[in-house]
Amino acid sequence: MDHKWVSCANGAVPSLAVVAGHDSDGDTIYIGRADYESDRLPAKVIPSKGKAYVCFGGKEIEVDTYEVLTGLRYQWVAAANGDVPEAAVKVGRAADGDFLYAGRGNWEGSLTVGKIHPSHGCLYIPYGEEEVKLSEYEVLTQPDQWIAASADSMPEDALEGGRDADGDLIYVGRVFKDGDLMPAKVIPNKGGAYVCWGSEEHKVENFQVLAGAGFMWTTCSNGNIIPGAVPAGTTCDGETLYIGRAEYAGSLCVGKVHPSHGCLYLPFGGGEEKVDSYELLVRT
Repeated sequence: MDHKWVSCANGAVPSLAVVAGHDSDGDTIYIGRADYESDRLPAKVIPSKGKAYVCFGGKEIEVDTYEVLTGLRYQWVAAANGDVPEAAVKVGRAADGDFLYAGRGNWEGSLTVGKIHPSHGCLYIPYGEEEVKLSEYEVLTQPDQWIAASADSMPEDALEGGRDADGDLIYVGRVFKDGDLMPAKVIPNKGGAYVCWGSEEHKVENFQVLAGAGFMWTTCSNGNIIPGAVPAGTTCDGETLYIGRAEYAGSLCVGKVHPSHGCLYLPFGGGEEKVDSYELLVRT
């Protein structure tokens, strides 16, 4: 569920590697990361040159081994002066504990990826054996992606949420029902999505599925919501609903966290089951 990083070396990149830009000579640049000194740094990976590059201490540093980001649905968002949007992807960390993000900027005919260090108020890119500082840039993000789907047509990166009592996979989804937009469990093998409403479980054939990466499950209880929780719907009176899951009757079931009700509701066995302790879906 977290972002997928693949270990590589000597310019190699895996399938579905995320393209970041191009070098001044037109060579494709991919997003990587590498450990250097005590930092984990965003890197530019250029297969045609057989290397990855990071910037550190005012210099461009070549590295032979690195990780490459893979996956779908990443987006670039304009920003400046160290700012990063809420959906920015955490790529690394400096020795001082600051998170580092992947950014890209135009320089000398290139579109080069580097590290955004928020407390420094800029993007640093490795270029021409130097560390170049840019105040305006684009940030790598992955916003929440809700994709219209059906039991016979699921996105390949649909987010798995659990399993039914018989072992069928459950995915994270949402549906409209009687004025509410509600989190749902999606079970393709059973032909649809399931929500709980009005103390009953309802099957719905038209639904959306959450896709992408950068998620994790965190233990919560009693309707509590923590920073980074993924909003998945709203009630007709405007309250935000969140995605939770819990073990129930041999299943790991997905349902809706209703904060004002102080619980997670699970659609299960034709009914609506109330659970006080659960896991909450959050962004990493």
